Amino acid sequence: MAVAISFGFAGTVALLYTLMRTALPSRLAPASQSSAAPRVLRWLSLPIRTLATLIAPHVSEAARSAVSRRLARADLDAAVAADEWLALGPVLAAIASSVAYLLAAQIHGDATLVAGAAGVAAGAAPWLWLAERIKRLRFAVLRELPGCLDTLTLALEAGCAFGAALQLTLERATESPLRRALQRCQQEMRAGRGRRESLERFEQRLAIPAISATVAAIVQAEVTGVSLAPVMRAQALRGTQERFARAEKLAMEAPVKMLAPLVLCIFPCTFIVVGFPIAATLFWGA
Repeated sequence: MAVAISFGFAGTVALLYTLMRTALPSRLAPASQSSAAPRVLRWLSLPIRTLATLIAPHVSEAARSAVSRRLARADLDAAVAADEWLALGPVLAAIASSVAYLLAAQIHGDATLVAGAAGVAAGAAPWLWLAERIKRLRFAVLRELPGCLDTLTLALEAGCAFGAALQLTLERATESPLRRALQRCQQEMRAGRGRRESLERFEQRLAIPAISATVAAIVQAEVTGVSLAPVMRAQALRGTQERFARAEKLAMEAPVKMLAPLVLCIFPCTFIVVGFPIAATLFWGA
């Protein structure tokens, strides 16, 4: 009887899963486009789409726009919809709370407190991961920016137009968040959007001060009619100087960051290794 009930329950769950997967439209991008997104979005696509469909009418445009901006800064706006990202936290919180409650109940602990703590941690995990990803992408963009500006400047000084110079820069750039953002900017310009509007959208998508300064210089040169090559040369030189300044800052911060591991980990182990033979000699003799 227990086996029959188990098979019946499994069949019912499988049937409901199939029906809901067929009925609900997928707003997740294909696997080729969502490779940068967390795998949990694909593993839990059904409950996430279900909850996203339910909460979509109740999400304000301001909240949706704020989430969309953060997803764009993390290079995830083409792979994940804002409603689905908002649904990810509650789904993870529900799963973590259920699992924690069952485990805590088995060991006769405070199941409610453990389940609540697990739910809060799981619900906050996507946003912490998103903030860390934005930070890493920001660092990667700042690292690649001077090289791209140098290539763009050389192409402009060789007599290329801005579109051709941008194409040469993209062909010689390595795969990076900056290259993907520039490709989107180029695609928008080819689709008929103006250069100024495409560059402003590019700047808003990344929201990095160095990018904002570069875009402002290009737009100002276009408005005033100044030659773009000297302007880009100055921006490339500025980007190189800022990269060296960041490297020097990180080098000066390294000793301070190493202090805690030295005091908490390396020094105690060293004292134990050196002091144990001395203590053994004093207490038990040679």
